[in-house]
Amino acid sequence: MVYKVTISAILVTLLTLALIWNFQGEGSDNAREIRVGLYQNSPKIYRNAQGEPAGLFIKLIEAIAAEESWQLTYVDCEWSNCLNLLSNRAIDLMPDVAITDERDRKFDFHSIAVTHSWSEVWARKDINIMGLPDLQGVRIAVLRDSVQEVALQKMMMGYGVGFKPIPVDTYSEGFQAVNNGKADAVITNVHFADIHGTKFGLRETPIMLNPASLYYVTAIGENPDLLRAIDKHIEVWRTDPDSVYFEALKSTMVPIQEPIIPKLLLWILVIGGAMILVMFGVTGLLRWQVQKRTKALSRTNVRFNHLLKASPVVLYQLLLEEGGFRPVWVSANLKRLFGYEPEELYDINWWKSVLYEEDRSKTIEQFGGIFEKGHVVYEYRILDKEGKIRYIRDELQLLANSGDGHVEIVGSWSDLTDIYEKEDRLVFLSQYDPFTHLPNRQKLQERVEEAIERSKQFNENFAILSIDIDHFKKINETLSYQVGDAVILRVAERLKHILKVDDTLARIGGDDFVLVINEQIDVNRVSKIARKVLKRFAAPLRVDDHELMITASIGIAIYPEDGRDPDTLLKNAEIARYSAKKAGRNRFEFFNDRLAEGMHENLMLESALRVAVERNELVLHYQPLVCFSDVGMVGVEALVRWQHPTQGLIPPYKFIPLAEETGLIGDIGLWVLREACRQMIEWDKAGIGVDCISVNISVQQIETGLLPKQVKEVLQDTGLTANRLFLELTESTIMQDPEQAATAMAEFKRMGVKLAVDDFGTGYSSMSYLKRLPLDRLKIDRSFIKDIGRDTSDEVICKAIVQLAKSLGLETVAEGVEEESQAEFLKALGCDVAQGYLYSKPIPAPELANKWGRLTRK
Repeated sequence: MVYKVTISAILVTLLTLALIWNFQGEGSDNAREIRVGLYQNSPKIYRNAQGEPAGLFIKLIEAIAAEESWQLTYVDCEWSNCLNLLSNRAIDLMPDVAITDERDRKFDFHSIAVTHSWSEVWARKDINIMGLPDLQGVRIAVLRDSVQEVALQKMMMGYGVGFKPIPVDTYSEGFQAVNNGKADAVITNVHFADIHGTKFGLRETPIMLNPASLYYVTAIGENPDLLRAIDKHIEVWRTDPDSVYFEALKSTMVPIQEPIIPKLLLWILVIGGAMILVMFGVTGLLRWQVQKRTKALSRTNVRFNHLLKASPVVLYQLLLEEGGFRPVWVSANLKRLFGYEPEELYDINWWKSVLYEEDRSKTIEQFGGIFEKGHVVYEYRILDKEGKIRYIRDELQLLANSGDGHVEIVGSWSDLTDIYEKEDRLVFLSQYDPFTHLPNRQKLQERVEEAIERSKQFNENFAILSIDIDHFKKINETLSYQVGDAVILRVAERLKHILKVDDTLARIGGDDFVLVINEQIDVNRVSKIARKVLKRFAAPLRVDDHELMITASIGIAIYPEDGRDPDTLLKNAEIARYSAKKAGRNRFEFFNDRLAEGMHENLMLESALRVAVERNELVLHYQPLVCFSDVGMVGVEALVRWQHPTQGLIPPYKFIPLAEETGLIGDIGLWVLREACRQMIEWDKAGIGVDCISVNISVQQIETGLLPKQVKEVLQDTGLTANRLFLELTESTIMQDPEQAATAMAEFKRMGVKLAVDDFGTGYSSMSYLKRLPLDRLKIDRSFIKDIGRDTSDEVICKAIVQLAKSLGLETVAEGVEEESQAEFLKALGCDVAQGYLYSKPIPAPELANKWGRLTRK
C-alpha cells in the first residue's frame, strides 16, 4: 500500500513540474524583448554593488514591463555610447534623457515627464567660487555629449568669460577627476550630488543651471507603442500617492538621513547621572540641527527660485472663496513666458477673461471636474499679454480640507504652443502648396470629392479647368528661375480674383493650376469663364525690369459627363489642355472621347519612345545629295527612322513632334549625330568616299546651350573631321531665338563645321539678319519645287533664292526633286545640288554603299 502511494505521489509531482515548466516556457516565448540602455547615473539609473540594475527609472520600467509582459534586457554602455546605440537601433529604449531641439529631431519622447532635475557645480574646497565670473579659466569636468556644457557656456557668455571643459563618461569619473587634480570642478545633476556629493570631499557652489524634464526615449519612428504604454502607466500612478511611482521616488531619490540624535546619547541618558548636562547637550544638538536644516532650506529656496525663473512651467496656487477660486500665488516666470505680471492674476475672474473664446465654455466645464476627480489634466488656448494665441496644458490637484479648513488647488501651466504650431505646419504642408499657399493635389482631391457629393445632392454639375502657362520653361531658362517664381505668384493672384466663394484654385505642379467652378453651369457659362481666364493672362505682366506677355492653355472637363470621380475628371481636363496646346496654345478646349483616344495612343507611343534609344530601335536612312553637273553623289543627309517592335518602321513625322513635345528630342538628336559620324568613318574604311554628311538639329537642342560642346565631343570620339559635317537648321529654328542661334552657329564655325538653312523660304527671316550668319548652304523647300512647270510663282521664288544664295556666296540644294523637268529647270537656274526621289529615296547604309559607291564624286 505504501509503495503504491509513493509511486502515485512521484507521478503527480512529475506531472505538476512538467505543467509548470511548459507554462513558463510558453510565457517566455510570448514575452516581448525590450533592450534597455543602462549606464551609471545614480540614483536615477545604475548598477548597484551587487551588479543589479537599480534606480528610479529602472524601478518604473520594470513595473511597467511586468504589467505589459515585456522581457527587459539591459545593455551596459556609457552615456554617449548609449545614445549612439539608440540611434543605430542597437537598443530599443533609453531612460533618463532631457529633451533638446537636436535630440527631438533624432529621438521620440513620451509626453509625461518622469521627474525634473537641474545641474550644479561642485568644486575643490580650496577654490572660492561664488558666481559665474569665478569660473574664468577653471577646468570643469563635464559629461560627454550632455547638454550641461553648452548650457554653462551660454550662461558665461553674458560675462565674457569661459572655462576649460574636461570630458568624462560618468559623474563619478568627474568627481574623481577633481580629486585627482585633473579638474578643478565638476558639473553634476542635483540628484547625484545629493546622494554622493559629500563622499568626494568637494564643496557645493551657488551656481545652478539647465533645469530639465527627464523622459524615456526611443529612436525616431521606432517603438511608439513603448512610449504610449509608459505614458499610460505614469499618468495613472501620479494620481495615487501609494502607487509604485511615489514609492520609487521615495526609495531612490530621497537621501538617507542620519538619525537626529545618535544612539550613544540614548545610552548616556540611561547610564548617565548628570541629567542637566545631558539636557544641555540635547538642546545644543537640536539647535545645531535646526541651524543646519535652516541653511539647507535656504539653499533649497535659492535653487527653487532660480529653477522657477528658468523653468518653462508656471506654478500657481488657488484658494476657494465665495464666487470661485482666487489665485493666491503665481511663480514669477509668468511674465517671461506670457507677459503678465503675477499681480494681475489675483482677480478672481482673471483666468476666464484670458481664455480663448472658442474654448471658454468647454474649458470651464472641464475645470469643474476637479471636485469629482481631484486631479485634472486638460489643454486649451489663452491670449497672452500681446493678444497672441497660446496653447496651454493645465494640470491641477485638489487639496481639500487643508490644515486651516480651506480648499486649495495647486497646478501648473505648460506652454505647448511650439508643438501645436509644428503640427499645424505639417498639416498645412501636407495639404497646401508652400509657395503660393494654394491647395495642392491632395487637397484638390478632397475639394473635388466634396463638389461631387454636393452635385449628387442637388442634381447639379460643375466644371474643372486645367490651366498651364504657355512656354513657361523658356521664362525659367532665358530670364531666371527667380523671374519664373515671380510669374507663378502673379498668375496665382490674378486667378484668385476670378474665384467665387465656393470655387477652388489649386496648384498641382510647376506651372499647372486647376480651377474648380462649383456652380450650376453649361457650356456657354464655362466658355465665358475660360475666356475671362485667358483675358487675365493677356494683360502685360511686369517682373523687375521685364515686361512679359504670357498666355495659357486651358482644358475643361464637366461633371458628370466627363467623369464621375476626381481622378477621371482631372485626367480628362489635362487631356483637353494638351489638345489646346497642340492646337496652337492661348486657347481652351472641352474634353471629348476623341481626345481621350488620341491621348491614349500618344501616351503609349511616348512610353515606347522613351526606351527606343536604349533598345537600339532607332535607325538611320541616308538620302544622297547629287551634283546637277555630273549626277555624282557629293554627300548624304541622315534621316532617323523608328523600327518599332510591333508597328514596324515609323516615319519621323509621326514621332519627331512627340519627341519635341516631351523633351526627348535632345537625346534622339545626339544619337543621330553620333551614329551619322560613326557611319562616315565606316564608309571611309570600306573605301566609299562620301564627301560630307548632313544632320538636322532642333530648336530644343539649340536652347540647351550644350550642343556646341556635344558636337565637339562627337567629332573627337568618332574621328570625323569637322569640315565633313553639315548641321541643318530650319529657318524657323533660327528666327525663334536669333541671338542664341547666332551664338551657337559662331561656335560651330570656329570648329570648322559647315552650316545649312533647311526649308528655306517657308519662314519669315530678315534678309539683313540672314546675311550676317556664317552659312554655307541654302536648301530650297520642297513646297516650291513640286509645282515647277505648273506654277510660275514657285518658279520665280526658286529663281530668287538661287540668285540670293549666289550673291551671298552660298551653295544651293533643291529638296524634293522628283521629275526630270524639275531637274532641268533648276540646273538652268544655276542650282548646285539636288536631293529627291528622282535620284533616290532615303535608304539604309548597306544599300547606299552598293548602289552609290561607284557614283561617288571624286
